[in-house]
Amino acid sequence: MKLYRCVYQMGVETALEYRANMVLTLLSTIFPIIIQTFLWNYLYGNGDAGAMTGYSYTEIIVYTLLAGLVSKLVITGFEYQINEDIKDGGLNKYLIRPVNYCGYRFCSYLGEKMPQLILLLICTSVLVAFSSIFLGLKLSLVRIVLFLVGLVLAVILNFFIFYCVALLSFWLTDVHLLFGTVSVVLVVVSGGVFPMDIFGKTAALLISLLPFGYTTQFPVNIINGKLSMGAIGTGMLCQLAWIAFFWGLGQMMWKKGLQRFAAVGG
Repeated sequence: MKLYRCVYQMGVETALEYRANMVLTLLSTIFPIIIQTFLWNYLYGNGDAGAMTGYSYTEIIVYTLLAGLVSKLVITGFEYQINEDIKDGGLNKYLIRPVNYCGYRFCSYLGEKMPQLILLLICTSVLVAFSSIFLGLKLSLVRIVLFLVGLVLAVILNFFIFYCVALLSFWLTDVHLLFGTVSVVLVVVSGGVFPMDIFGKTAALLISLLPFGYTTQFPVNIINGKLSMGAIGTGMLCQLAWIAFFWGLGQMMWKKGLQRFAAVGG
């Protein structure tokens, strides 16, 4: 446990060392958020967009403000490091030591995310206060706490999704394009750009059956009041189920990948 605690602390230190990059990453969400806000203002001001999307004006604006931030928080990046470890033989130094590679990457990932989470909470507090004053958003302490729990589970779920994607490096020669493509696609289908259920009941059902919406759309809809308490509970159970699924898939891929790694003289 001491080793993983040190890895976590190193992750925090790494994030703080590159804090300027962290701030710039969050600032990069401002322009898209402004564009989307103007778009929704136009649509809701010139027609019955609420009936079309299923979101009230307040819900869609709060969603737009928070989805950009949440999608930046859950985004990964460690998949490139895993690829380098596999391709360059760096994985060997973990294999000869009593270290769980998944646990190592997970603790490092959480450490790097902690400063971002704190910054996100500050930004979220400001946005929620703004929404309460100017948009009439009604919040309870319970809903805020549930949002935080859902957010943490979303971060963990996204880790295991991309951990599985990263392990494809055992079998694929060049995965950089794959990583970039998967990242962009998942930002969209997770609801990072706009809520996917605005496309109708079929899209809403599909999102509920797939894991991706539980990384962005679900936690944001907790705090904007779109979800009932029952739906929140069900959603969190789904988050836990998908975490367990991708953890199990990752364990299986790791064992199969190590066999290939050893066979090719890694």
